Amino acid sequence: MIQPKADVFVYKPPPTVREFISHYKPGELFFDWIEGPVGSAKTTGNFFKLCRLAALQEPQADGIRRTRCVIVRNTYPMLRDTTLKSWQQWFKDDEAGEWLATQNTFILRFDDVECEVLFRPLDTPDDVNRVLSLEVTFAIIDEFVNIPKAIIESLSGRCGRYPSAKDGGATNWGMWGASNTDTEDNWWFDHLHAEDRVRLHEYDQWTKGQVWQVNANTKLFVQPSGFSPDAENLENLPGGAAYYTNLAVGKSVAWIKQFIEVEWGFSIAGTPVVPTFRAELHVSKVPLVWNPGLMMVVGLDPGIGGLAAIFMQEDLIGRLLVYGEVIAKGYGAKRFISEKLKPYIRRRFPGCERITIAPDPAAANRSANDEKTIVDTFREEYDVSIESNNRLPLRLDAIDHYTTRLVEGKPALLIDGAECPILVRALKGGWRYALNPKNEEMKGSEPEKNQYSHPGDGFGYGARFFVREGDVLAKMERIKQSRRTRPVNRGSAYHYR
Repeated sequence: MIQPKADVFVYKPPPTVREFISHYKPGELFFDWIEGPVGSAKTTGNFFKLCRLAALQEPQADGIRRTRCVIVRNTYPMLRDTTLKSWQQWFKDDEAGEWLATQNTFILRFDDVECEVLFRPLDTPDDVNRVLSLEVTFAIIDEFVNIPKAIIESLSGRCGRYPSAKDGGATNWGMWGASNTDTEDNWWFDHLHAEDRVRLHEYDQWTKGQVWQVNANTKLFVQPSGFSPDAENLENLPGGAAYYTNLAVGKSVAWIKQFIEVEWGFSIAGTPVVPTFRAELHVSKVPLVWNPGLMMVVGLDPGIGGLAAIFMQEDLIGRLLVYGEVIAKGYGAKRFISEKLKPYIRRRFPGCERITIAPDPAAANRSANDEKTIVDTFREEYDVSIESNNRLPLRLDAIDHYTTRLVEGKPALLIDGAECPILVRALKGGWRYALNPKNEEMKGSEPEKNQYSHPGDGFGYGARFFVREGDVLAKMERIKQSRRTRPVNRGSAYHYR
């Protein structure tokens, strides 16, 4: 057996990577994912997690701990030029094991461990079929955001199949991977940012990154931004702390956020409906607390295909504060009120009594087979204020009224990001105009219908309510002022009230 040199496995991983390597769930399938900036040792963490888990495998009758792992990348050039190059920096042929070039396989050997490491791309249907027919102990997904959901789900069923039961079976089995972030319309964003995920605080003293329990067998490890004082792996990067500031020169804001600041962006496939929205300015860094003394307005865009209710108040200095959202599909108005709206109000706004619904004016139209309108159904429970028409420019002007102003040095729009994740994603660019792929110009004047158009419209109806009410109050004040100053003819001379 080839024995590695003594210094082959000398590695001091940065904090988040160290926790990522050390975590595993014995005796059941697990999924661990780590995301971070470029150069933060994520890929190396993938490899050393394999070393750790392979060493925990129970030995077979001859005393050897045997496992098998497939390392997957979406294309062969990326597998060859990045993943495999990184592997070879640490695990050299004839030092840490044996490289079988014709099979794209490395036989990793150290101590009493023998791990068969298969490097596989997903360029063609045949490549995919070969990967999904493997029997492995572990699977590593390099740059996991590029891998479709169907492949992840199918590949998870291939883990834990080696060694076979007659040879003792797998002691631990699972899948893990590393990646930069991507855009929020990638399925991975929804998967890793599930509403019921839990921040794990017990690791905060170990790492300045974040560890999230996504579901029962899935964890997400998030490294600090490359600009953070706690940025990781700086000692191994050219220029140290200056590496990321130098790297950012000449890059777009979107690129910097994705590859340095570990923030998920949004697709640039279409033109945002609200280009004046800035998440860094308009999304609150802390939870927003509603005011029981003010009216709660619910911007409502109803319909069986999609229904969105956006909760907001205008505070005493004229800022629009958005506290929550209720998004549903396939609900009629009555069922939506009883099963979605009322339970949410009881939880999020206990004791709230002054509620006004600001719906799409089309909701006041009667259908051909039902004399009761959607508005009639909501009026049975709440006050309803209907706009005279639902023209998009009116709503966009109302939204811009808040996104383009500061009030007493503060943004006039503030959204609770934790309570309104879909609305925030809509305003980042999910609510968008479709582009013509031939000339990259807008196809039409109406936004494309997608999962973000209903929250965007609901938000617009709510914003329009406050702007309209403000216009009415301003008009009344102008009338009062004109009455005070208008000259009154009392004979030959003018007198003023």
